[in-house]
Amino acid sequence: MATLGALPVAVVAAQAKCWAAAAAATAFVPPVCFDAECAAGADAAFLTAVSLPLVAALAVGAWVLRPPPKELLDSGRLFEDPKTGTMFEAPEGVSPEVDKNDLLAFKPISYTPWPVASDAPGERVRVGVGKVGATEPRTFVFEKLLPGPSQIVCVTLPRPLGVVFEFDERRKRASVAGFVEGSNAEQRQKVARLNKVKEAEAALEGDVLRAFTCTCPVWPTKALFGAVAPERHLVVYGADKGKWGAIRTALRRGTYRDGPVTLVLERRVVEP
Repeated sequence: MATLGALPVAVVAAQAKCWAAAAAATAFVPPVCFDAECAAGADAAFLTAVSLPLVAALAVGAWVLRPPPKELLDSGRLFEDPKTGTMFEAPEGVSPEVDKNDLLAFKPISYTPWPVASDAPGERVRVGVGKVGATEPRTFVFEKLLPGPSQIVCVTLPRPLGVVFEFDERRKRASVAGFVEGSNAEQRQKVARLNKVKEAEAALEGDVLRAFTCTCPVWPTKALFGAVAPERHLVVYGADKGKWGAIRTALRRGTYRDGPVTLVLERRVVEP
């Protein structure tokens, strides 16, 4: 799936320890990252920078908040997400996908939401993200991974999740292997066994974990300088080709007060 180049440093920082939605409000970096590998390197560099003493951190902040170059503004290839103020650069001749509200559609890669081209293949699902208690649905795009017929389903479960995952090291993906006894997830799975209509509301054994919501601290731009405390936001974590340690850590991010967790699962379709 083609993704567009992300310009905001906050989005770059997101993949590293959830600073994603953090400075995404207005930050900008040169359009050098066009894939997840590049973003991961930039994440590490950014984390190193912000771990330096206060003087260095302030210098980084000033660099991050500088305006985009005039030639990019004049090119017509810059697109802004109105909800976050995040800016993205589209390659020449490529238009990003937007929903009916003119909000960008994303492909989640780790904590980072990457805009996608308008003709990108895959299923579109709506997942609530944003400040805890005031989330809004956004469009996320998932290209199918499983051979044969499958579907992308979204299942929302209360915390604690009650789902047991197993990780395939060769394929680099997690799948549902079982359920914690007595959990809401187990109860739904039992109901779904008896009534196929209820399968859309339950995680089932064998489902592949493609993404899920988790809670991250988000610092508004002015909070970078200590003006305000961070906010708690729900973000979508993309699990494709991830490491199990990172996925497990993200699954643990959040408390009961943050509300339920939405799992984006790919499910094999058994043809009659």
